Amino acid sequence: MNKHPLFFLLAAAMLAACGQHSKSGNTAADSTLATNTAPAAAPYFYLQLKGVVGEQEVTMQLLKTAPDLYRGYYVYDKVGEPISIWGSPDSSSQQLTLYEDSRGDEEITFRGKLDSSGNFTGTWRGKGTAYKFLLHPDFSKAVHFDVYYAKDSAPLLANAPKSPMGEAANSIIWPAARTDADIAGLIKTAISGKTPVNDPQQLVKRSIDSFLISYKGSASTIDSASLQSEGSASWNWTSEGDIKVVWNQYPLLSLEYFGYDFTGGAHGNGGAIHQVLDLDKKKVLSLDDIFKGDYKPVLTRELELSFHKAYQTPEGQPVKEMLLVDSIEPNNNFVLTNKGIVFSYTPYEIGPYAMGQVNLFIPYERLQEVLKADYTK
Repeated sequence: MNKHPLFFLLAAAMLAACGQHSKSGNTAADSTLATNTAPAAAPYFYLQLKGVVGEQEVTMQLLKTAPDLYRGYYVYDKVGEPISIWGSPDSSSQQLTLYEDSRGDEEITFRGKLDSSGNFTGTWRGKGTAYKFLLHPDFSKAVHFDVYYAKDSAPLLANAPKSPMGEAANSIIWPAARTDADIAGLIKTAISGKTPVNDPQQLVKRSIDSFLISYKGSASTIDSASLQSEGSASWNWTSEGDIKVVWNQYPLLSLEYFGYDFTGGAHGNGGAIHQVLDLDKKKVLSLDDIFKGDYKPVLTRELELSFHKAYQTPEGQPVKEMLLVDSIEPNNNFVLTNKGIVFSYTPYEIGPYAMGQVNLFIPYERLQEVLKADYTK
């Protein structure tokens, strides 16, 4: 059966859809949200929240990327390691529950009320305990973004009542209207690719239609008679993607492009790629911008230590006993925060599909011998 390669679905994640979006915006230099705005009242929105969980200071990147779907990241400020979160509201109690993506068996959640001004308060539960959390919008030294979303579908066989269906949904972020022009231009080019697009609506048709045109084109490879009479669940293809903010503190902006496709078979394929933008130097960063000398062996050493810590395996155990590789080498799929670097590996890149996306965090303090630029402030 025809398969879409991963680069296609990740590209689809970068190209999103139309629909209503948030209107708040300001420059990246110092744009703390005004108290008289209601950012979370928009159908889709992005918030940077700051506050405390218990006594621990945290920063959260929270996006409403689809109807009743929230995604994002948060960090404990002293640590700086991004933790993925997702969730949806409970319509009966008007509570929002965010689940932490973790490798453990225990469920870790933020559950509380997100008001129209973006204040998020409630209880964090996990690891056998619970703490109150209080988070408030804070865009100091951060970029405001609008969020766009849309969804579309098409039958595989035109005029066939029992035809399988293809469905595509996408969400993107886009610099808000009052963002500094140079910074906005850099971000727009990073999101839209080598052919700059100033109007995010231009990305809508390109992304969703690309998937659905490819889907309908696959009809020529199948027995249409059997599908018309019986249908086939394996031909109900889906594609979804979004762009998330992982870190947003001038001069660093770390973005994640997530994509997932099901095009028949035992399971779908998906993963996330990342970009780190230096808003001061006006460039997308590479490892050579960050590290000096013969840095790859040092990163490999630290990546393997990070893997053993994250997956609770003995440091002396060869990683090939759990992975598909003999050693974990740095790639160009990374995130920077003010405390360290995360290297991210898509399914099958270094580990089996069941392991999912592998994210390995290395604090800057362990990389001083090869760290060239100081992004820790």
